[in-house]
Amino acid sequence: MAYAWVIDTDHLFEEAEPGEPGFTPDEAGTAGPSDATEADLLRLKNGEGDTFQMFDDDGNLYYTGRLVVSGKTTYEDEEACFGPLGDFGMGNAGCTSIEWPGHPERNCG
Repeated sequence: MAYAWVIDTDHLFEEAEPGEPGFTPDEAGTAGPSDATEADLLRLKNGEGDTFQMFDDDGNLYYTGRLVVSGKTTYEDEEACFGPLGDFGMGNAGCTSIEWPGHPERNCG
């Protein structure tokens, strides 16, 4: 499975100093998975990819990002479609679903 993703907007990020109440680190720019190829990461850096959004179980938007696929992987492959959520969103912030604006057939979670 060949894919890569990047977080473009961290909707949880709040301007505050580390240690102050309400501080959360800005996850914008976080990319994955750990075995993503340099070529796919470069494609993301150059603005390629399909947009996704990750939400918690209350429907709150946490992250917006982009995904690219390569090789024989397609956007319809469940592992790639679910990748950003499983690789990052669930463990990092408790996201429970991922949606693909303009591509509802890909929605996972």
